[in-house]
Amino acid sequence: MANEIEIAENKTLKLNRVIFRELRQQDNNEVQKALYMLSSFIKSKKLTPYGPTIVHSKTIFENMRPIQITRIMVQLRESLESVNPPYAFEESIRVENCILARYRGDAARLQIAYGKIQVYAFEKDIHLKDEMYTVLIEETPSGLLADVFAETVK
Repeated sequence: MANEIEIAENKTLKLNRVIFRELRQQDNNEVQKALYMLSSFIKSKKLTPYGPTIVHSKTIFENMRPIQITRIMVQLRESLESVNPPYAFEESIRVENCILARYRGDAARLQIAYGKIQVYAFEKDIHLKDEMYTVLIEETPSGLLADVFAETVK
């Protein structure tokens, strides 16, 4: 897979029937464990996942300290009436007016796509909200294909 990042403006991310788990101040091992547990939960409830995994990340400040919040998200074919913590469910998520970076390359270098969005927004005088959605489309031994959405401030 060739290394490449394509940028596009005014994109919309639409997600339906989303089950997710939120994590605070986590490391990569915790994220992997949470993803495995979410997958196991979906299987145990005989639900059908639809599409790729989505990772929503944002930074909030508590007592003047930045805290990283990550949501591991999966779309389902079925709706849920209720779900118990640590999981939550939203029927629909729509994020409009986004800058999209389509990333192709080594998974370990995905951060470059986030940086490219920041530089692009800076150069075009576009203000971004402090959160990103990463849609993990495909991972192969030769690399990762992912879409990174950053919502702009209107």
